[in-house]
Amino acid sequence: MERTIGVDLAVDPRATATAEICWSQDGAEARSPRLCCKDEYLLDLLSSLVSGERAGVGCPFGWPTAFVEAVAAHAGHQRWPGSTGRADHYGRLRLRMTDRVADATIRPLTGRGPLSVSMDKLGATAARWAFLADQLAAGGYPVDRTGARQVVEVYPAGARAVWRLAGTRSTQALLQVAPWLRFEPGAQQAYERNEHAFDALIAALVARAVTLGLTSLPRNGQEEQAAAIEGWIHLPEPDSLARLDPDQEDTPSQTT
Repeated sequence: MERTIGVDLAVDPRATATAEICWSQDGAEARSPRLCCKDEYLLDLLSSLVSGERAGVGCPFGWPTAFVEAVAAHAGHQRWPGSTGRADHYGRLRLRMTDRVADATIRPLTGRGPLSVSMDKLGATAARWAFLADQLAAGGYPVDRTGARQVVEVYPAGARAVWRLAGTRSTQALLQVAPWLRFEPGAQQAYERNEHAFDALIAALVARAVTLGLTSLPRNGQEEQAAAIEGWIHLPEPDSLARLDPDQEDTPSQTT
C-alpha cells in the first residue's frame, strides 16, 4: 500500500489542512482530513514519506528570480534592475516562469491565472513554506523545487480547472469523474464541509498523477533552470483524473 499526501498550506494553521489517500490493488481510499495543521505536524507528516509515496503541497516553492535580484539590488543600494523596459521587468517581478507557463493553460478555463507570490499575500504563505522546507532539509529530507523528489508543488485551483471541477468543491462532482475513489467512514462529509480539506484532497490526487507521469514538466533547459530556483507547478493532464484508477494504471511511474 502506498500513500499520497495533500497539503493545502496557508499562513494561519487554522486554514491549513492535509489529506491522505491510500492506494492498493483493492483501490484508493481517502482517509479523514486533518485540519488546523501546525508546523510540527506538517514536518512530521512530510518526513514520514517512504519510497513510492509523494506529497503535493499547494504553495509556491520559491519567488521569481527577477524579484529576488531586484530586492537584493535595492538592499545593496545598487541600481534598480528595471530602470529600462519597466513593463516587461514588472511582469517578471510578478510571476515565476512556471506561473507564466501555467497561465496559458488555466486562464482560458477560468479567466484568470496564478496569483503572484511576490506581489500578493500569497508571499506570506510561501514564507511559511520556506521555513518548513528549510527544517525538512536540516532533518535530512531536502525538497527539490522541481518536484523531482517526493514533495512536489501543486496548484489545487488550477488542477480543479483542468479536471473540470473549477466551479465547485463537491465530492459528488469529484466522484462523477473518479468513481473509483472511496472514503473511509465520515471522511466524505468532512471534505464536503471544509474547502481547505477539499483542496488538500485535490493536492493528494495530483501527487498521484505526478507518480504516474501525468503532470506537466519543464519543457526545455531554460524552464528547468528556472524551476530549480523558483519552483514548478505540476498541473495534471486534462484526462488524468480518470486514469488514476488503480485498476487501470498502466503508465510507468516517475523516478522518486
